[in-house]
Amino acid sequence: MTRELIKLENATKYFSVKNNIGQTETIVKAVDNISLTIDRGETLGLVGESGSGKTTLGRSILQLEELDSGELYFNGQELRHLSKKERKTYHKRMQIIFQDPYSSLNPQRTALDQVKEPLNLLFDKREAEEKAKDILKKVGFTESDFTKYPREFSGGQRQRIGIARAVAVEPEFILCDEPISALDVSIQAQIINLLVELQQDLGLTYLFISHDLSMVRYISDRIAVMYLGQIVEIGSTEQLFDNPQHPYTKKLLSAMTIADPIKAREQQKNKKVQPTNIPRTKEPKWVEVESNHFVMV
Repeated sequence: MTRELIKLENATKYFSVKNNIGQTETIVKAVDNISLTIDRGETLGLVGESGSGKTTLGRSILQLEELDSGELYFNGQELRHLSKKERKTYHKRMQIIFQDPYSSLNPQRTALDQVKEPLNLLFDKREAEEKAKDILKKVGFTESDFTKYPREFSGGQRQRIGIARAVAVEPEFILCDEPISALDVSIQAQIINLLVELQQDLGLTYLFISHDLSMVRYISDRIAVMYLGQIVEIGSTEQLFDNPQHPYTKKLLSAMTIADPIKAREQQKNKKVQPTNIPRTKEPKWVEVESNHFVMV
């Protein structure tokens, strides 16, 4: 068994976007020659502004987006060149928790039916129902909640149902795509703590995408910073926060909300990140600034 659960090599995904003026096409490099590993049992945080390519990268790992080129490995097995039938055996081992806990659920199905649905493909009806009940209890529901519909739950409770659906089929890897951004601040920490608890109990591996650096700092073992389709810095959480190297990483950290009002006022002028002002070399390369802490220069 390899230490690396997920491995990307030279992955690219480009989109062609039409400009309304003259209908000219622009190529957007959403994933631009990325090589990346995610170790078994770890949480890798992925940060960057909207449009940096975070979600496209995550969806490419799940093969919800087809890479244009590069290699994608899961537990040592290259996936891109498998047949559709062969890929299906890996689908249940990789799941996703969506950003919007309401639109990701079927409004016509009860909480129990939502979680039972993927289990019906793997177990007989009775076993699927028992497993679904156990999972719902594990994420904080009581039996009186099983027959309720999504509209009867709060946003945090709906996200718990989404989490229950994701872990129901016993995956090894879960893409957490902005799983707390649609929730009240008071609920966000509860969901993060639930994810940590499930990871410890079930041995899960997470790719945690978020723009909330404080939450990323709390949950992640390592953090990768994404800018214009590329990973520009990656290292342990402590390394990224204590010793950021790339100008974009420094800008992101400077934009964090801080408790000290005097420091907050001092940083206010520089709060908005301006990626277009950050210089890029024509042939960027990785430099290891300290053990397992890499920056693109």
